[in-house]
Amino acid sequence: MHDTIQKLKELLVTKLKLKIGVDQIKEDTLLFGSNSLGLDSIDVLELIIAIKKEFGVEIMDRETSEQVFTSVGAIARYIDKNK
Repeated sequence: MHDTIQKLKELLVTKLKLKIGVDQIKEDTLLFGSNSLGLDSIDVLELIIAIKKEFGVEIMDRETSEQVFTSVGAIARYIDKNK
């Protein structure tokens, strides 16, 4: 899972043009709300596409995305489980 987390952090920074370094993102870093990466719904759509391209994993429905897009670690666990 470490490789998945590292690739995911790089994906977050490059695809979403985050203004922080990869090393500042931790497994428990939240995606939304206070003390988070501050993502919005457009960022999530871009991330869904990037995850499909990079990992070959699709996130098909809203319920799944609400559960998965909570933290970096939650996304990585979903990717590893569904590869």
